[in-house]
Amino acid sequence: MKIKHAIVAFTVLALAAVVLLAKGPSVKKMSSYGYIGRSNGATLIVDMDLARFRGDKKYIPIGIWLGYNESGVLKLNRGSFTLTDPAGKVHRLPSPKELTKGYGPTMISADYTYYSQIYDYGSMAFLSYHYIPGVAFFANTSGSPGILYDHVELPMRTFFRSIVYFKNPAGKADGTYTLTFKDSKGKVNMSIPFKITWSK
Repeated sequence: MKIKHAIVAFTVLALAAVVLLAKGPSVKKMSSYGYIGRSNGATLIVDMDLARFRGDKKYIPIGIWLGYNESGVLKLNRGSFTLTDPAGKVHRLPSPKELTKGYGPTMISADYTYYSQIYDYGSMAFLSYHYIPGVAFFANTSGSPGILYDHVELPMRTFFRSIVYFKNPAGKADGTYTLTFKDSKGKVNMSIPFKITWSK
């Protein structure tokens, strides 16, 4: 009987471990507008503070912090990020030209200004990391950052902060959005679900 109980207990623990692994990265709410996820040495923070004011625009901006704490280098680029909207449509980053045409340089500049002024709470998750400045998937034509820096390498214990944009065909849609990050070498595949509390 003891052997049978031991086998049952082991089976339950094994199934629990499988369930935990199936859940993927650890994701939780970090602030009023931010969500944090951790997976395979990477930490990603998604902030929708900017997005909530842009529900009537063709594109929405999302603030991100991304750090890495494993040996080797985490490599990423414009293709590393996608956004799945509540309707299930998957959006990649638009080209800088597409964004400038469909959203406008004035709006981009305003987003960067707002982003630079809000409290940088996300950096608190990377206190022992080295900050990599200037990462820009979209340049600010009327200020800083004025050039693209969209092929990024993150050595161990480094992080950056930036803005990513995605198409917004659904407008102020209710429901869950999901930001997915995949590095170019397949080390990390992480999805962070969140809801946007649209400003009225």
